[in-house]
Order: sequence, then C-alpha cells, then structure tokens
Amino acid sequence: MAEKFSVVGKRITQVDAAAKVTGAARYTADLKLPGMLIGRVLHSPYPHAKIKKIDKSKAEKLPGVEAVITIDDTPKILWARSFRDLPMAPSGSLQQSDEYILADKARYVGDPVAAVAAVDEKTADEALDLIEVEYEKLPFVLDPWEAKKPGAPVIHDFAKNNIAVHVTPPPFLVKGDVEKGFAESDVVVEESYFVGKQVACQIEPHTCVASVDANDRITCYSPCQLAHPFRRELGKMFNKPVGMINVISPFVGGSFGTRLSCHNEPICVALALKTNKPVKLEYTKEEDFTATDTRTPHYYTIKMGFKKDGTLHAFTIHTTTWSGGYLGRAQLAGGITLVWGLGHYRCPNTDGWCDVVYTNVPLGGAMRGYGNPEIMWGVEQTMDIAAEKLGIDPMELRLKNIKHAGEMSNMGLPIESSYLDDCIKEGAKKIGWKEKRGKRKEGKIRQGVGMATMTHCSGAWPLLIEHSNAFIKFNEDGTISLMVNPGSPGTHIWGTLAQIAAEELGIGVEDVNIVTGSTDVTMFDLGSHASRSTYVTGNAVLEAAQQAKAQLFERAAKMLGVSPDELEVKDRQVYSVKAPDKRISVADICFNAIWALKGESLNISGKSSWTSHYNSPPTTAYFAEVEVNTETGEVKVIKFITATDCGKAINPMTVEGQCEGGIQEGIGYGLTEDYVINKKTGVVESDNFTTYKMLGTLDMPETEVIIIDKPDPKGPFGAKGVGEPGMVGIAPAIANAVYDAVGVRITDLPVLPEKVLAALKAKSA
Repeated sequence: MAEKFSVVGKRITQVDAAAKVTGAARYTADLKLPGMLIGRVLHSPYPHAKIKKIDKSKAEKLPGVEAVITIDDTPKILWARSFRDLPMAPSGSLQQSDEYILADKARYVGDPVAAVAAVDEKTADEALDLIEVEYEKLPFVLDPWEAKKPGAPVIHDFAKNNIAVHVTPPPFLVKGDVEKGFAESDVVVEESYFVGKQVACQIEPHTCVASVDANDRITCYSPCQLAHPFRRELGKMFNKPVGMINVISPFVGGSFGTRLSCHNEPICVALALKTNKPVKLEYTKEEDFTATDTRTPHYYTIKMGFKKDGTLHAFTIHTTTWSGGYLGRAQLAGGITLVWGLGHYRCPNTDGWCDVVYTNVPLGGAMRGYGNPEIMWGVEQTMDIAAEKLGIDPMELRLKNIKHAGEMSNMGLPIESSYLDDCIKEGAKKIGWKEKRGKRKEGKIRQGVGMATMTHCSGAWPLLIEHSNAFIKFNEDGTISLMVNPGSPGTHIWGTLAQIAAEELGIGVEDVNIVTGSTDVTMFDLGSHASRSTYVTGNAVLEAAQQAKAQLFERAAKMLGVSPDELEVKDRQVYSVKAPDKRISVADICFNAIWALKGESLNISGKSSWTSHYNSPPTTAYFAEVEVNTETGEVKVIKFITATDCGKAINPMTVEGQCEGGIQEGIGYGLTEDYVINKKTGVVESDNFTTYKMLGTLDMPETEVIIIDKPDPKGPFGAKGVGEPGMVGIAPAIANAVYDAVGVRITDLPVLPEKVLAALKAKSA
C-alpha cells in the first residue's frame, strides 16, 4: 500500500528561490571586506617551458601594489586539486600530489606563474604587465598517444612515457575469461571512440575571498562544493591545523562538477597571508575556460561479444585518458569509466584498463556524470551496432541485458532497487519507438529516433568514504534549525533536505531553517558529488530527525500523561493514536521543554553521523528524435524524452529541473560544444561563450521527463540520486538517432555538421 506523505513528493518552491530571483543572494564575487585587496594571476603563455627567472621588482614598486608572489613566496608543498591525495577511500589516498600553488615549470598555456595583490583592479592589471618572466621554451605534446611514445617531451620526471598512472577495474569487475568469452560469442563488435573536453560554463566565475585574523586564523570564502575536504587540503598546503581554517561557501552560481576542485583559492590565501589583508581573486571567463578543470577527454576501444540470442557474453574497455599538465581529477575520471562501462550490463566475462597520460593542455577534471557520459557515448553506440548485426531491436537487446534488484551493481554491491525496464518501456512509448524506428526515408531532411541507457550511483561507497552529518535543534516556537553542509551547486538540495526533515517531524517546510555554508558551524560532510546528497546527507537528516522526534514524544508523553509509543505527529500537532483528543502542539512542547521551571529543561535535538554502507544505483533511459539535413550536415534534436528511476521523488519539480537541465547540457555535449586547442601553439581558441557554442533557450527541443517514482529500500523515504543521471546518456541517444536517420555513425564528439557530411560522402562513395 502506498504511503501517504504530507511533504515528501510535493512540488514545493525551493528555500533559496526568493533570494536568487530577487538578487538578494550573495555570491563570493559580491563580498566586500574592509581593506580588501584585489588579486590577479599571471599565466604562462607557453604550453611547456622552464621558468628561468622572474623579476618582480618593477611590479612591486608600482604604487598600490601590496604583494607580488611566485613559487618562492609560497610553501613548496605538493598538493592535489582533486583532494584525492587525502584518505578518501577505504584503501587510502587515490593519487599522488603533483602541483605547487604557483608553477615550478609551465606545463600548459594558463599555468599560474605569479600573482599580485593591489588596491584595485586597474593597479593589479598594470602590475601583471610589469612582471618580467624569462622562459626557456620546451618541446610540448598535446595528444596522449604522442605523449606515450618514446622520446616524447617529459612533462613530469617521475612519469615514464608521461603515463601518470595505469588503472585497472576494481576486482569485482574483472570476471571470467574474456578471451574465451569472445571465442564463444556468435557476434563480436569492436569500435573506438573519442570524447573531448566540455566546459562547465557556470555563470559565476571561479572566485575566492581570503582573510587572516589577528590570531593567524584563515577564513576562505569559496564556491567549492567539498568544503570540509577542501579545508583539510588547505591545512596541508599551508601547514596549519584544520581548526585554524574556516571555509565558507556562500551561494554558488553553478558548478556541474567544476567546483569539486579548488582552483585559484590557494593563490588567494597565499596573497592574504603575504599582505595580512583580505584579498579577492576573481577569474575572468577566459581564465575559467583555460586555467581551470574541464571534463576529462578519453580515447577508448570497446569490444563486446554476444550470443546469437542477444546475451552479452564478453566485454572489455581499454581507455587512454587525457590528463593535462597535472593530474587534476583525470585519474579518477579515467578509472571510473571502467566502473560505469563494465558494470552497467550483466556480463560473465569482463576486464579492461586505463592509462592516464600527462599532456601540455589545461587540466582534466570532474563534470556532471564524472566519466559516465564519456563511456556511455561508446557503450550505447556499440549496443546499437550489435543489435543491427544480431537482427534484434536495440530496445529489446537492452531489456535482455540490464541488471535487476539483487544482482551486483556497478559499485560491487547488491542492487537495492532498479526500474530501468520501466524507464525503457515508458520512454519508448512516449517517443513512438515502434512507429518511428527503422523507417528511414530519402530526401534532404531525414528523421530518426535513438535511445541510450545508463546506471549511476547514489554516493561513491565502497570506492570512496561516504560520511555526512546532520544536526537538528527545535526552537521554542516549534520551528527547527537544520545544520548541514552538503554543498549547494544548483541541485536545490537545501529544499530536499528540508522536506525530509519536515516529513519526519510532522511540521511544515517553512518551519525548517537551513544553517549551512561554514565549516566552523557545521559538522563534517564529504560534500556534493557522486549524486550523493539526497541519499547520504538525506539519510543523516532523517536519522537526526528521528532522534529529535523521540525526544519530542518523550516530552509530550509527560505533558499528556500517555506512553511515548502511542504518539504520532502531523500538521504540527502531537497526538495519541489511542485517544486522538489528547493532543498538543509542537510549539507548546518545545516552549515547555526550554522554559519549564521544574528543573527539567532541555533543548530537543537530534544528531546523526551517517556513514553509508550501501549504494542504490539510479537508472535512466533516454530517447531522442532528430532531423538531419543531408546537404548541410546539421543535426537538430526535435524531441527528447528522459525516463528516470531515482526512487521516490522527494520533490518532483526538482527532479524534472535536473533532467531538463541535463538535456540542455547533454545536447550541447553531443552536438555543439567543441573545445579547440591550437595544435601549433597549445593555446585554447574556444575560450568564451562566443567561440564555444552552448545551447540557448531557442535551441532547445520539445522535452519530457518521466519519473518512475518507485521507492528504494535504503534511501530516505525511498529516494536515490538524480543530479548526474539527467545528462549521462543524451549524446549517445542522439548519435543512435542520427544513424537511424541517415545510416552514418559518428564516433568522436561532438557530432559537428562537417563530420556528418564527411561520413555521408564516404558512405555514398
């Protein structure tokens, strides 16, 4: 029997909506502290160069300049902007540190070489022009295939053939005997793919404000969405106890993964320590494009073997991951492609490897889906290729091979719930799959439909630790303060957590005040990533609410003269289920608890330190209908359907918003967003919104989001993650639709018109 919820499942306006739409929300760039200086960074103009000498004397003499720093003015401590050098996995740290705050050698165009702090922007910009850097240009390499060859330029001395790390799948994904499996297969498909960089294109540029108080305590304002791990990394960099650092995250103007790393924050903190004054360091949009993380590119080959009935029997993935001048987040982004790819479908024989390779380009990092959109680009096209060879409908081939509850998930744990079959069937019905698929026609404009699927995660356990805390205290008027710090990069997590707390405590969402943003006042939270916040932080909130409710019932039982076991709470009233007339308001109970003059005062509260020991994978199916102009090569998406299994939708409006945003991001990834690096100079040529085409409102097709809305047994009120699944399979669904329309397959992203025309020309020849 379906549970009846008072708050969960309702379309509730987000708690931060009014502040954002009225302009009252303050972002890091809005902050102005007394005596604040302006920071600027000097970036390398060369992709690879020794820094022989830096003369900063002229810049230091400029009136209004308070500091000019180079590597010699900062702690020479290697760090990892991904924080993966910290103990974030059961096995310990995941990667070595390879980066200084300011460069010891330029390893890409945009590598920070020096920085200044001055009284205003004009003076800071003038100071940058006065810094004289003597470079010795070195040979550079932009492509990982070239970087791996003997005799290639050496980017880091410790990385032989520029291979930063060789990654293999987790043991649970190395199964059977792949060579034997392929030999036993009736149909074997092998194809190579390329996925390039994608820029997050968040509206708020990377900005930091840092200050140091009289006790030498650092406060760092940053949109970083992993505030507590970031605080620890800052402590390591500057040799300070974490208690001497407070990281505050104001409103965040978008992320899509780019805020998982820290970027200019260490430079800003170094300037604040040097000047002993607050410093604001705000990157330009061009710096955002060239000097920070992007989605990590990959070359990879997929090989799949099938029995003639369509059963997937053998599966390998071999990936060469394109790291930049430093590891950034490329190591995990490369390794996780093996997890997403090999773990999606049921298969008895699986294996693979990944080489993460240094190159002289901007850093590979995290972006929405974190390796899943990249690998599904190939996996889902390979499934369609196999379906054609087998003579099986691509939808039926997927239904035959998807995993179900009780089987092993991509994270190596039993699947708690999976309704991917519902996603596929409902999405196919909405797009008109049986009516439209395989009906290729002649003419200038041709239409086709395509699909893709994916499995993601609700947090990263057991590959990473999953630890979140929540604290709830009742105020004497019956409202609560909910202290959490999951990071809020645009996922509306505050509203979701407020609904979870309100549902359990029988109060209204408007009675929940979110206290967040500062590591000083919140307990540890790993932060917002891996679609974890609703599932992990949500479970912490639910457990804290259950504790607070138990205290509420104890107090109410004394006041009503009944047993706590017979009490329920709804609509801000605690009542006896045996004698419903015996009731009292939550506000009266809380007032009595705090102000009673009988020596029994207490503040009703609840605290949870919640560590996940399971992981409920969300699943999604995607369906695209496209038009292809055979004369221009232009591909236009005319309709897109996303059907998602995210467990119980705490707020359906939020789920729809995440999926609709994912469609916009995914179509851009698939069709228009082309990150271009000049092969002769290493300079990024697509460094702004003019040269890098993102979809606008008028570019969007008709869209529909289908929420399967079936509860998961482990998620809070049955919820699973949904933030990243919204965009994972968009691009391959489009590519499969293009093939359905015109019979050509594009294997390297994005699907640009010139690639389609070239493929059509080759096909006709």
